[in-house]
Amino acid sequence: MVLKGNIASSVYRRSVRDDLGEVSLDSRMLTLLMQLNGEKNTAALAGELGMTLSDIRKVLIRLNHLGLVEEVVSSVPSLSADFYPFLMDHLSQAMGPMAEILLEDLLLEMNLERESIPLTRAAELVDALAREIPRIEKRVEFQQVLLEKLKNL
Repeated sequence: MVLKGNIASSVYRRSVRDDLGEVSLDSRMLTLLMQLNGEKNTAALAGELGMTLSDIRKVLIRLNHLGLVEEVVSSVPSLSADFYPFLMDHLSQAMGPMAEILLEDLLLEMNLERESIPLTRAAELVDALAREIPRIEKRVEFQQVLLEKLKNL
């Protein structure tokens, strides 16, 4: 398991191994381990435990090294292949030639790839892009068109 990028939406669960033997856990490791149920993402856990995502990452790395945790991998549907060109076209109409650079930068910042934008993050992407459109009427039009497209997916 590699803990790179944004782990806020990652979900982990306790892993039981027969060959574990004795291990020593500090209070943070034990507290986090007891909360890992395979349902809550790390952002929710960080809030509940009063820890930062950076702290959670460090503890997860240690727990993973001991073989006590595993990531829950769920298949999240991605946007269709025609969504990216549609998004790019409407963003270009709203912003002009800077649209492509803005979109690529935002995808990088959000740790997304244009070929596989998760459906669950599409509205977040549209909202972040809309906030960058300086003219209010263009911003509203962009949001309306894109949100209508997302509803029909």
